[in-house]
Amino acid sequence: MIANNILDKSVKEALANDRLIVAKTDTIYGILARADSAESMKKLYEAKQRSLEQSSIILVADVSSIPGLTSEQRKIYQELSNHRPTTIAIRVSDSFLPHLPRNNGTLAFRAVPNSPLASLIKSIGYLLAPSANPKDLPPARNITEAVEYFGETVAVYVDSGEVSDVKPSQIVAFGDENQVVYIRK
Repeated sequence: MIANNILDKSVKEALANDRLIVAKTDTIYGILARADSAESMKKLYEAKQRSLEQSSIILVADVSSIPGLTSEQRKIYQELSNHRPTTIAIRVSDSFLPHLPRNNGTLAFRAVPNSPLASLIKSIGYLLAPSANPKDLPPARNITEAVEYFGETVAVYVDSGEVSDVKPSQIVAFGDENQVVYIRK
């Protein structure tokens, strides 16, 4: 099914029923699944042909939803995000979304505030959001490419037009004394 709006009822229903969607995030088209569902995660990893040892970016509605950040780290993250979409890798407890693969005990989060996607996250919860492409293929630039990649594996495709400048977010972590360490610029 093709939808024209991320807040379409079909999108919410698909996610609530552990189905996958493809939608444009704040950067590129992503294949999205509920982060709190082991079943959704499994479907996502199968669709992407992704190893269960690789972590995925988790989208949150705002910076205050990123667990484990100090107030100083929130300020630094917010400043970085004002200039470019920024993902933060941060150590979280093993009890937080325990079914998700971790990279050295960390999960990666990106806030998408003040957007329709943030509204969806507020109603559904955290979303896993890797790029919309199977392993070793370039990210989908439009819905046609995404459908060619995933077909009926995805319940709803949200058409937001062509993404001409396909750039993923930068990825950072905090080092000693809140020093920003760039993992991907």
